Amino acid sequence: MNDKKIQIVDLLISHSQILLRSRDYDEKLSQWGKGNVSQGAVLHKDYVIFDPLPENAFGANVYIKIDNTFILDNNAQRCMVVPFFITDKNKLQIASAAEKFDVNIDVTNKTYSLFYEICEGDEIYYNLTLVPDKDTITAKFLLDDPWGGVKGYPLKEGLF
Repeated sequence: MNDKKIQIVDLLISHSQILLRSRDYDEKLSQWGKGNVSQGAVLHKDYVIFDPLPENAFGANVYIKIDNTFILDNNAQRCMVVPFFITDKNKLQIASAAEKFDVNIDVTNKTYSLFYEICEGDEIYYNLTLVPDKDTITAKFLLDDPWGGVKGYPLKEGLF
């Protein structure tokens, strides 16, 4: 039985994207429109891409975890919450343009609130926290940030 609650991946981040998906790679879902670039995310129900913000390719730790509640990291510089649906838990992956890893945490629900944090401690790191949810939450910024994020401002789904 798998009861893993957290997985840490050292991800080579490139092309300004961190991707979490529960389905196969899809070129069509990976497209960024001007609106997506502005909000820093491309959102689909089971396929989300976040802008990591630094421009160049670099390695960073990405912490993917399941928790019953979300607690904001003290080092968070940007934070968003989006709905996330597990279409196929066997296809759950974290990826960038350069590499991909299977995510082996204990996802037992279908619907989650996915919290995305960009954090800066000694180095930049990322938190992706999945909180089981019965109702679909509204995608929005949870912090004011220096890149234009406004706390409470809604995020749009799809390509725009």
